[in-house]
Amino acid sequence: MPLNLTLTLDIPVIYAVSGENATIPCNVSEPLEDDGASMILWYRLDKPNPIYTLDIRNGSLSHSRHFPSEDVKDRIYFNVSVHPPELIFSTVETNDAEVYKCRVDLRRSRTLILQSRLNVIEPPYEPIIMDEYGQRLRGVIGPFDEGSTLTFICDVDGGNPSPSVTWWHEDSLVDDDFNVTTKGFVRNILALKKIGRKDFMTQYFCITSNTNLTEPKVESIQLDMNSRKWAFEEMFDLII
Repeated sequence: MPLNLTLTLDIPVIYAVSGENATIPCNVSEPLEDDGASMILWYRLDKPNPIYTLDIRNGSLSHSRHFPSEDVKDRIYFNVSVHPPELIFSTVETNDAEVYKCRVDLRRSRTLILQSRLNVIEPPYEPIIMDEYGQRLRGVIGPFDEGSTLTFICDVDGGNPSPSVTWWHEDSLVDDDFNVTTKGFVRNILALKKIGRKDFMTQYFCITSNTNLTEPKVESIQLDMNSRKWAFEEMFDLII
């Protein structure tokens, strides 16, 4: 175990989002043609056999033979037309997260072994806004009486790493205090005290994210308010 820890320290980390593409470079300093690579093999550190083999022994790099392993052959490709060459996963999965080793056998010099760690991010589900009784809210809600105190709960399920959950009023952050419930939801509770006319048809957004590789997920509510008192005051102003 200590030996494996030593081998994986300070290696490059590649981040990818589950369900999207992931690209792991084989970070050779010079183009492969310059030193005559004969074989390139990709390994997962937790498996003894290569997951991809590129055989260049009987031709040029552009005419090399590709041998992906059976369990990933429909989702993986080694692109040698770019520098550095790249191992590409389509629709990367959570269990693809691991340390990957690119072994380059050169004809005129020593073998190169280059490592990268692939971290796969699992995005959270859409945020759900509820009132204090657990009733789901979305779109225009209310009407509420002027002077009321309102409580809104935003829950988010899933996500690895755990996401942030924040409340925004229009373009302004109003609450970034969230916690994890006993059931594993990430929760942020927004309390609005003594709502007034300025809150009529105003919007509040619950936003969740755990990576800058994807757009945050958003749910919103818009406050409707009883307007009988306002209408009376406006009519009184007209009479005066």
